[in-house]
Amino acid sequence: MTLSIEGEPHTVTQRYFRDLHKYKILDPEKARRLARRFQRHDDREALGRLVKGNLRLVVKIAKGFWRSNHATFADLIQEGNLGLVRAAEKFDPQKKVKFSYYATFWIKAYIQKYIMNNHRSVRLGTTQSQRRIFYNLRKTSAKLRRRGIPPTSDAIAEHLEVPEKDVIEMQQRMAAADLSLNAPPAARDSEERVDHLVSTSNSSEAELEALQLNSMVRENAGRFQKHLNAREKDILERRILSDQPVTLAKLGNRHGVSRERIRQVEKKIIDRFRTYLLARLPDTEQRLYE
Repeated sequence: MTLSIEGEPHTVTQRYFRDLHKYKILDPEKARRLARRFQRHDDREALGRLVKGNLRLVVKIAKGFWRSNHATFADLIQEGNLGLVRAAEKFDPQKKVKFSYYATFWIKAYIQKYIMNNHRSVRLGTTQSQRRIFYNLRKTSAKLRRRGIPPTSDAIAEHLEVPEKDVIEMQQRMAAADLSLNAPPAARDSEERVDHLVSTSNSSEAELEALQLNSMVRENAGRFQKHLNAREKDILERRILSDQPVTLAKLGNRHGVSRERIRQVEKKIIDRFRTYLLARLPDTEQRLYE
């Protein structure tokens, strides 16, 4: 693997890349055997070999995030490695899924969470809609400009299929300067901004579980759509996968059927999609039924 690390400190990072060559890339069956040893005997050496054999996967994924974010390459690799370790601990070797495929979702989830938590002093992306805008705002703006379309908030919202108000809010938040939470609010010199914050976040584990599952579902949704007709695709996109689902009545009017018929078709799609996901991601069974 040839790595370009322009703009990164060369000492530690270069040494890390040199050390990567010590670890051979594992084939799927070897990875499965190591995972089985860890699962059955709590073999930490096997766990370590499983992790080390996939460190290059982390570098490849981190590099994709590094080019479009302000985080350092080393930080992204470090977070990705944490995701890799978590994947190695949770992987079920009995399932018919390659470890590298399974680990990819955990690596991306840890990196994405790190980027969201560190882009500003206060998190920018909390809802699914906000996360989609956060990761795609600059890329979508550039794409629209190349097409000769002004990257207005409504054009971006239409392209990303999110509410325009969310785009406007994200643009304002990303353009705003960071605030010090220890600075006193106006006219309240004895208090700090941090005193007025209330934590509403889930645990880090729960957030990462949600990010991982969402990433898996989104990636497989595109493949699943190939098995649907035009009306079913529309229902999947506008109702099942949408952050702002269209009402049954509106979809019924759009397709010339009753709202009850749309509800019936929606249920069938959900059942088929769940079966489709379970066949490819069997370790997600419990979460898909929650």
